[in-house]
Order: sequence, then structure tokens, then C-alpha cells
Amino acid sequence: MIQFKIAKQRRPVFLTLLTVVALLVRHADGDDSTKSRIKIDRETTFLTGPLRTDGTVDYAAGINARMKQGVTPENNACVLLCEAIRPLETWDMPPDYFKEIGRMPPPRDRSYVRYLAAGVADPSSDAARQRVELVLNFIEDTPRPWTRLEFPEVARVLDGDDAPLRIVHAAAKRDRFYSPIMTRGLDNVDPLPLVAAMDPMTTQLPYVVHSLRLRAMLNLGEGNQEAAWKDLHACFKLARLIGIGPSKVHAQRNYMLEELSCAAMDALIRETDPSAVQAKRYLDALRSLPSRARLSEKVDLFERCAYLDSLLVIRANQEGAIAYLDCEPGLAAAGKMVNLFWKDAIDWNETLRIGNRYYNRLVKSVEKPNLAQRREEATALRQELNSLAESAIGVRGTDDRANGRAAPGSKSKLLAAIIAAKLMSDIDKNLLLESRVKQRFANLEAALAVAANREGFGEE
Repeated sequence: MIQFKIAKQRRPVFLTLLTVVALLVRHADGDDSTKSRIKIDRETTFLTGPLRTDGTVDYAAGINARMKQGVTPENNACVLLCEAIRPLETWDMPPDYFKEIGRMPPPRDRSYVRYLAAGVADPSSDAARQRVELVLNFIEDTPRPWTRLEFPEVARVLDGDDAPLRIVHAAAKRDRFYSPIMTRGLDNVDPLPLVAAMDPMTTQLPYVVHSLRLRAMLNLGEGNQEAAWKDLHACFKLARLIGIGPSKVHAQRNYMLEELSCAAMDALIRETDPSAVQAKRYLDALRSLPSRARLSEKVDLFERCAYLDSLLVIRANQEGAIAYLDCEPGLAAAGKMVNLFWKDAIDWNETLRIGNRYYNRLVKSVEKPNLAQRREEATALRQELNSLAESAIGVRGTDDRANGRAAPGSKSKLLAAIIAAKLMSDIDKNLLLESRVKQRFANLEAALAVAANREGFGEE
């Protein structure tokens, strides 16, 4: 998704494969299979509707239809969050976004939660520059208690944002999160590939939660324990709410925001030594949060659909749409290569079926009971995909010379393997993030449970 992609390094082996493919695919047989109709069923397209005018699945609309079940303007946190997030400068959300969540677009001149770093004055001297650097380091550092006297620049921004932060608190009291996936065309490209879909909440909400967390630490540093707890509870709730979103990036935001909130909550426990009654109240509230994002669910729906949609974008061979595939670096190059040399040599229905089987295996692997098993099976699948691509074109290791020729029957398998390997490349990182935040939260629960059961329970 174009607004929240985490940068990844291009893999030399993958790029080498593309180079070798360019040399070999000139032997493609012209079976004209690109003109064959895509079969719409669970084994090929996974989702069976809704369909676009060209007969292909509208994956964004299908995912949105699932995500908005039971959502109303009264229970959707995103309806209120739109009042508090910063207006987007690089692009305006289309009217359909607000229509989907049942509200009017907010005015651009409203009060909103500002980026904290932007509130620090530009330095006019060496001393001022040193101060700015100190403040920025504090903003980005691990949460800790602080006071207005220590960082008045940051306190002024937070005090000035009190009104929109109250709206954020109101949003955190809601229990649903539906921020529709938008594939409105940019640069005359419509629709965008699913990997380039837009969701402002994945970029904007972390800044809002960051402000709440820093204000919690300000309240803690100035002795207002209850205000600090309320801000932190809202941080935890918003982290879990964004995890309801469909993609792995929504899950990443959940894990990142929750881990930082755990660090801030650890600070609150250390500084205040809560009573047994307070500790039990904190513990009960944290245990009542919505469920944490499950990576397997994101892989099974959104990530699978992003893979299948990417194949259909390559098949359609529209230059502008293919360019947007590079939201996942390397996909656009693969798409151009296929259409340059393999245009009529791919059985697209077979490629889609193979890809679905890969994702079935990946879902099973990330649902294994322990992290070691999950990582082992996901790694084995990824290595198999790379090996399949290499063996299909006769490449050994990183040798850039072709030792053989891709058999006609291997082209569909090769394309499926290259695209799947690329889109699954960060699965291990996400598995580690999910496991780490689970452990961090469990440690926090254990600390609060000890405090809640200490001698003297029931007394303030």
C-alpha cells in the first residue's frame, strides 16, 4: 500500500533472476493464453466478487465489504479520527472514502494533532541547533517521564493540541475500525494495484498515538498518575483498533504502537508503584482490549489478494498500473519482463492456482503453535520458491549465466514463484514482531498481576 510501505532492500539473487529471465524467455511459445478468460473461483481468484467491467475481481471492494460488516458511523473509530488527523498534503482522499465511512469530508482549516517534530522552532544559531537536536532525540527516544520545565517546546505543542486529542480519546472508546482501502487512480491510473492501495490511518495514526504517549509521560513526570493512565489506555486501545485493518502493515502498526505503549506503562508502574486496587484496574482494562492483530489473518486475505491482483495487473499489461507495482520493489520489473518476452506463454489460471496453494501453505505455517515452527516452515517455503525459480531457468546460485532453458511448461510456475517469493520476503520479520509484542504484553500483565495480588489487596 503506497502510503505505508516499509523500505526493503532489493535482493541481488532476485534481480539476477530477472536478468537471466530476459535472456531466456525469448524461447516462449506463442500459445496466446493471455487472451484466455480468468476463471473466477476459490482456486484461482480466491474472492469471487464483486467483478469489474472487464470481468476481473475488484479485490479492494471485496475486502472492504468484509471489513465493514457491522460497522456504523456511531461505532467506527475512524469517523472521529478524521477530525483529529493532519490534513494530507500529497494527495486528497477521494469523496468515496468519506462516503464509505458515512461522514462528510472535514474542513482543511480545522484544529488537528500536529507532528511533534514540526512544532520545534527552526534553529537560528549553533546553540539553538543543539537544542533542537536534543528535543528531537527526546521525542524519538524510549518513553520516559518528563516535565514542562525540561522540554517546554514539546509541552506547548501538546497543550495546543488538547482539543483534537480529546477527540482522539473519544475515538478510542469506540470498538470498530473501518478505514476503507482505496484504489482511486493517480496519474490517470485507475484502479491502482492493491499493493498501492491508500489508507491514511496507517501513516497518520502513529503520530497521533505518539503525541498521546508523550503527554502521558508528561502527566506522569508532573505527578498526575490518573491522567497518565487514561492517555496510555487510549494508546493501547488505538493500537489494537488499527490492527483490525486488513493488511500486514496494519498488523505492523499494531505491534509497533503496542510495544511502545508497554514501555510507557512499565515506566508508570516503576514511578508510581500502584496500589493493589489500581493495579487490578489497570490489568482488567488491558485484558478487556480488542484482540491483537493476527498475522495469519492478514496473510490469508489481504496479502493473498494483493498477490493475485498483482498477477492480474501484469496480465493486463497497462504500463501505468504496472509502474505502481514497485510499491513492492522489483514487482514492476518482473511485470515488464513477462510482457516483453512471455506475453503469450503464461497459463494465467494455472499461475493463480499455484499462487493460492503457496498462500495456503504460508497461512498454515504462521498458525503453528510456536515461533520456531512458524519461522522454520515459512523459511522453508521461501527457499523453495527461490530454488524453483533458479532451477526453472538453469541458474545455480548467483551465477548470471544461463546454463539451461526454461521449458514451456515451467513459465507459469516460474512467474508464480518469483512474485510469491517477493511478496513473502518480509514474513520472518513480521513473525518476530508479533512474537515480541506478545511476550512484552505478557510481561506487563504478569507485573500487574503481582501488584494486584500483593498483601493488603482491597485497600487504597
